[in-house]
Amino acid sequence: MGKRYALDEPIAGKRIQPSGEEEEMSKAAVGIAVVALLLAAGAFTLTVLIWAMPSLIIDRYDLKHKGDANQGGSQGQGQTPGAVSTTPPQTQLTVKPTQGPEVIAEIQQKPQIYIFGYDGDWRPQQYVNAEGRLAGISIEVMTEVCRMKNKTCHHTLSHQPKEIWDTQAKNGQGIQNGWYHAGVGLFRTADRINVFKFLGEYLTPSMAFFYGMKNNATNVTNTTVPATTPGPPSSSSIIGFHELYYTDQSCLVRNGVTMARDIHRITNDFEVLKDLLASGTIDYIFAPDNTFPAGGDIVKISPGYDCTLGNGGIMMRHDMNLQWVEEGMAELISSQKYRDICNSATVNHDAAATCLP
Repeated sequence: MGKRYALDEPIAGKRIQPSGEEEEMSKAAVGIAVVALLLAAGAFTLTVLIWAMPSLIIDRYDLKHKGDANQGGSQGQGQTPGAVSTTPPQTQLTVKPTQGPEVIAEIQQKPQIYIFGYDGDWRPQQYVNAEGRLAGISIEVMTEVCRMKNKTCHHTLSHQPKEIWDTQAKNGQGIQNGWYHAGVGLFRTADRINVFKFLGEYLTPSMAFFYGMKNNATNVTNTTVPATTPGPPSSSSIIGFHELYYTDQSCLVRNGVTMARDIHRITNDFEVLKDLLASGTIDYIFAPDNTFPAGGDIVKISPGYDCTLGNGGIMMRHDMNLQWVEEGMAELISSQKYRDICNSATVNHDAAATCLP
């Protein structure tokens, strides 16, 4: 057999050149490959556009089918064929943004109910009366302010004063957690203004005093020993405090009174403190002036101490907006109604009120 040669193997110094037909086929193959590549690139580009901007397809689809539906509905209702109905389909839904301006406006239009918290152991400001209901000038004042400003208010008795102000934790869980919009009848102190803000002043503070148990008169060998007033407390005296009041341990520290802080008793009821004092469990009660009536077994010991940083009003979180209370309180205090509430406190609530002059 004759020798076989590769296509490009030289034969006698020459290369075999492809024929014209083969060359045309090669060019055609290259052209087809280029076209296929362009088509693939176009398909890829279109896919990306649809993925990134689906409205290119969906909008056109919706417009076509809405037009068909409108035309069909119009014809069904006797309207001119081809007319577009302006009535939206009954199944159409409008989705509002979760926190958009429409939602905020809708919330603001709803009537707001304001909840105010009160302690029930401070006559005549706020206390529980014989019928078991919350009473006192604080409730009368706030009720009038809410009426004047056309606000819906609920006045709530707190059976746990720590919800409004916790002397030991130096906070108020109920106010801090939003259970109450504000606590009523509270005075500014150094501890409180570090946590809350105050407005709507309507009370003047009283000086704070130590109260002790008067030593009863005794008869020793036919000699009468008169009743005596206890002396001032010593650094080892056990003192009782009401946990909601501004007459707290911090006040004594600021006034330079030395005491053993870990042996004191703190309760939320003056009746409990009176029993502890009578039994000798505690030596003194530290409380505002006129907490206990004169002439009884519990006597006031001078000097007095200033525990507050201003008048009393309502106490709230710093982010709470109750400016209407400030405005309403100013209007009330300048009116005769405020004077009537204060002047009738002795008759209506068995004690004189500490109103603004």
